[in-house]
Amino acid sequence: MRFTTAGVLALATVAAASNSVDAGGYEAGTSVTRTQHSKQTYHVNVGTFDGKFQFVPNYVDAEIDDVILFNFLARSHSLTQSSFTTPCTYNGGFDTGLNQLNPKNESGLFVVPLIVTTEDPQWFYCQQPGPPNHCGKGMVFGLNPAGKMDQFIKNAIAQNGGLDVPPASTFATATSTTATPTPRTTTSSSAPKAIQSVTVGLDGGKTLRFDPPFLRTVQRGSTVRFDFRALNHTLTESTLDAPCTKLQGSTIDTNFGNANPMDVANFKPFDFTFDSDRPRYFYCKQANDTPNGHCGKGMVFAINVDEKRFMQFQTAAEATLPKIRGRSPRL
Repeated sequence: MRFTTAGVLALATVAAASNSVDAGGYEAGTSVTRTQHSKQTYHVNVGTFDGKFQFVPNYVDAEIDDVILFNFLARSHSLTQSSFTTPCTYNGGFDTGLNQLNPKNESGLFVVPLIVTTEDPQWFYCQQPGPPNHCGKGMVFGLNPAGKMDQFIKNAIAQNGGLDVPPASTFATATSTTATPTPRTTTSSSAPKAIQSVTVGLDGGKTLRFDPPFLRTVQRGSTVRFDFRALNHTLTESTLDAPCTKLQGSTIDTNFGNANPMDVANFKPFDFTFDSDRPRYFYCKQANDTPNGHCGKGMVFAINVDEKRFMQFQTAAEATLPKIRGRSPRL
């Protein structure tokens, strides 16, 4: 996901809402409007309805601190911020990217929360190029549109309605970006490798593990997607001999840029394309060098190793857990 600190919408910890509005029963073109002043949570479905690419509802009137939950359905869509006059052009603000691939149309698989921080009109679109181009088909969303939603849709169709792309680009799924940082290694390859997925943190933050804890085979040019779950973890490269110490010179250290207090799947994923077939070792540096250190509790990960070598690595990590509180973290 892409953020700007000046953006008027922020992803953050969502407190329990006192009211919840479900958009599931709304038809396209209708909105949800708040009738009370207590904080509310709104639900918006993002997908294909009656053969049309749509946000349902396609606009919401909300107040500051309200929460909007976007439920991404089939097949691949985004929530990308734009402007009223150029609805289909990213303005540098909020953007989920095309990371919510949901070919089986499973409700709840990708839910992205968005907290309202202003009551000014805000404009969004789906950046899926197709064909057909989703924004050009009117797949746009307004937050507090102030009566201008119909014109916003017309502007989108006017901008991208005739836009088409070659069939090879059908349902593009862009690689993920996270708030900070986004280190990445890229390699050229005649054929893309399948993306393997690793979950970072389990059971709402209760289980400090990577799942799976290791991958036996990651070929050069292969991409691994790390889905960071609750509460806040890192992917930091280390070595077999020093499992809880950052490898100097490594480009892999997400450095707490993927916090996920709500434990939402693929909230801030991190993709890395590996440039070699050699074994590599990683750990979570949360609370490192303290009795609560995640690495010292065995939260480590490795690629191109077998179970025996991984257990050796994890045992070495657990041996670093200090017995005395108050030691300064080693980052």
